[in-house]
Amino acid sequence: MTRMPRWPLAMLAGGLLATHVPSVLASGYHFGSQSVSAQGTAHANGAEAADPSTIFYNPAGLTRLKGDQITNGITIVIPRGEYHDTGSVDVFGNPVEGNAGSFLPDSAAAPNLYISHEVNDKVTIGLGIFTPFGAKLDYQEDWAGRYGIQSANLLTVNFNPSIAYRFNEHHSIGFGISAQYIKSTQRGAADVKGASRQLAGQFVNENYESTFLAAALGQLDPLNLLIPDEISSCDPLQSRDAFVDCVASNFADNVSGDGYFRAKGDDWGFGWNIGYMWEPTENTRFGVAYRSHIRHTLKGETKWSFAGVTGAVPDPSSELPGDILNVLDPSNWINPGDFAAARLHPAHSDGKSNIDTPESLSFSAFHQLNERVALMADLTFTGHSRLDTVSLAIDETAGYPYFNGVTEGNLSVKQDWKDTYKISLGMNYQYSKDLMLRTGVAYDKSPVNGTNLRHPGFPDADRYWLSFGANYKVTPETSVDLAYSFVKFDSGKMDYTDGCSPAGWVPGAGGLYEDSGVRCTGNGGTYSGEYKTRIHFVGLALNHSF
Repeated sequence: MTRMPRWPLAMLAGGLLATHVPSVLASGYHFGSQSVSAQGTAHANGAEAADPSTIFYNPAGLTRLKGDQITNGITIVIPRGEYHDTGSVDVFGNPVEGNAGSFLPDSAAAPNLYISHEVNDKVTIGLGIFTPFGAKLDYQEDWAGRYGIQSANLLTVNFNPSIAYRFNEHHSIGFGISAQYIKSTQRGAADVKGASRQLAGQFVNENYESTFLAAALGQLDPLNLLIPDEISSCDPLQSRDAFVDCVASNFADNVSGDGYFRAKGDDWGFGWNIGYMWEPTENTRFGVAYRSHIRHTLKGETKWSFAGVTGAVPDPSSELPGDILNVLDPSNWINPGDFAAARLHPAHSDGKSNIDTPESLSFSAFHQLNERVALMADLTFTGHSRLDTVSLAIDETAGYPYFNGVTEGNLSVKQDWKDTYKISLGMNYQYSKDLMLRTGVAYDKSPVNGTNLRHPGFPDADRYWLSFGANYKVTPETSVDLAYSFVKFDSGKMDYTDGCSPAGWVPGAGGLYEDSGVRCTGNGGTYSGEYKTRIHFVGLALNHSF
């Protein structure tokens, strides 16, 4: 019998096992509707200033509102999505299968509240409380892209006090500040089997001579008492690469089940917005509005769990005098999930992610064509290119006995989003004294910059809006707004490759078994499929003036 060096196969759970957990705080996750009256025109009415919700679209419009006014609305979102997998694979090219399920919630709701107060004929102040970003993804736990993401939930609330000043009958300006709260939670699976194979292969490659001799001795021993089948079943006379893959694959086959990773965090961020309105005539006005980016540093907690991992591998941390017997005797092997929890990933760690929500610049126009018909348009540019890479930095835990120098690394999702625009056209029709009807269409360009940059946490695509709305006056002081929108997404094809690996490093030039020394959190693999999405928006608002 030859004495073999200790195998670090308990690292088979991974030096860094995690899912890509993208922070869904990117502006491609605009909630979609901040006002029921605006929704009825597909958000073309930035220059209309129909009610206090003008605080969001153009605060200069506050100067058109008389007395004290309040708008309290709620938007119900009913999404429908389908995902068809076209060949997702793990880091070794093996197929990863599983049904995504509906992956979108049955429904979601977001309220908004806007208040305005006319101080005098020059100055109006207001407050807006709304949801600028929101998202919820909930894939099946065992779906084909589970190593990219399983679920994500985003909640935001923006408090936007504003003030507007009217210079004269033609010119007004408005300004606001924003205090924005964000809370995010994401969860995904960790490819324990892939990490098992990768780390075992790395060790075999670095200790090729000893492993080669063990395999040869194992084949000469008819009872195979000393050498594990995982080694002796591999032909030592085949090429070095093939032999390494054979042994690594055999040990990986002992492992089943996924680990799990969860990250959550929250933050307050601050920004500002400004608007200008020009009214050349009583029936025509033009507006321009700018909303700044808001910088967030989400701080929170990351959590690992390997409770679902089964199987056994040699324990490299054993200090027993007869440790060679421990290596060769399967009855002394350890569950790789247990080892990962004890020596590779503490159950709880701190983490943070820096995110900049984008700035936007809007141009709008409104014209009262006659007593019944008003036409309007809006063109909004958004600086989505601020989002290059979404990165979650995971802190090392003081005092935790990390094994073999493999510690936490950043979890990164490459996005490279592009700046985009949205164009909306809308119309009001005064059907009767008390009833106004609205409609609008819009084209909203997606920031996703190609099939290979569409991640399952960001399944965005170009959108087309068709909206209908109505405002009914219950009394001279009170009215109700209703709106319905149908939003259809273009087909979103995905072919995203994770640049990390299940073992916790960026692979070196020699391939998956070479540790480049660059630490990261990820699973490798490629997520390939196609998304088909549509959304129904239903809005209801109550307006009252005092």
